Amino acid sequence: MTAVRATTLREPEGTGSERLSGDWLTRGRDGLLTACAPAEGAVLRWTQQGAGWIGPDRLPAPGLLPRLTVAQGADGYIHLVGMRRVGSGDGVELVHAVQFQTGRPLLGWDAIGHPNKDPRWTGDPAAVVDGEGRLCVALRNGGSGVSCRSQATRGGWGRWQDLGGFGVQESLAAAVDGAGLVELFVPDQKTIARYTQEKPGAPFALADRLGVHAVPGTLSALATVSGSVSLFFVDDDGVVQVWAPQRDPQPRPLMKAAGTGPLHLAPAMIEGYPCTVLAQETGEGSEVAFAAYPAENEEAGAWWTPTSTGTATGTEGPMPIALQEHGDGGLIAVALTGDGVPMATRQKTAAGGFALGRWKPLV
Repeated sequence: MTAVRATTLREPEGTGSERLSGDWLTRGRDGLLTACAPAEGAVLRWTQQGAGWIGPDRLPAPGLLPRLTVAQGADGYIHLVGMRRVGSGDGVELVHAVQFQTGRPLLGWDAIGHPNKDPRWTGDPAAVVDGEGRLCVALRNGGSGVSCRSQATRGGWGRWQDLGGFGVQESLAAAVDGAGLVELFVPDQKTIARYTQEKPGAPFALADRLGVHAVPGTLSALATVSGSVSLFFVDDDGVVQVWAPQRDPQPRPLMKAAGTGPLHLAPAMIEGYPCTVLAQETGEGSEVAFAAYPAENEEAGAWWTPTSTGTATGTEGPMPIALQEHGDGGLIAVALTGDGVPMATRQKTAAGGFALGRWKPLV
């Protein structure tokens, strides 16, 4: 088994930086699942095949650092955004590759660049694909504001757009609403700013600013059943808050957080009702807690159920966790443990409510 190794970058302490983020567990148009993870100079890929999985395939990516952000569009294409060193010092640039079909070779890598003339590590990107298939990448810049860059309509990339800001946290959140427009959430030391577009591919503009501090590294966004985007984060009191500006200008408390790491989200049908599922590492060894509640009904509340992957989580940042709808129905959750072994658990669709099976090695 090929392990996923960390690398030494000059990162701010306490950022909760994820070395694997975004939709790294994806489902293709053929219904088959793909899981991706970073390695030094390569991407590791596990692919569903029939009732089982194969992998990891080692896909060469010369110079790639073991940091990866993954996004998938409605067309099923998987976009990988990585980081590689440039020059002889600490310079880095973002790079991009695409997988068009399950199990097929990657197309790329092409350079996205960096918003700063001195392209040092300033944070890991948030990446999302709009309703017309354009990848949008947002990144904290060297001025501690935020910059974003989107693919152009006819290929290539547009210019970096500087959205301003100061004291921006390293981890951003983004999602696509029901109209195919990107919403970007940018937390700083005192507020969370929401940026939106007027039409696909348009520049971003500030739409709202929420006067609340979010625990760094806990933000995650999801388009819910109405097509509006909900932002989930943990506040300073350790409460999971849900901010859906199109439904309510103020955040709504959901429940106490299970831990301090990132919140992972997925839509799911449970007993015929649309629901939202959350997962979070508890900080207790190898535990991952799950919760589910009726979509857009935060007043109903939610309750965590802890589960144990039974393996070491490692010490290099949060344990990567991903949720995805399985082609056979229900959800599958995959966690990448500290020794590089992906563990998986599946929803028991025959059982009432939301129940999960035991964690097992993916391969």
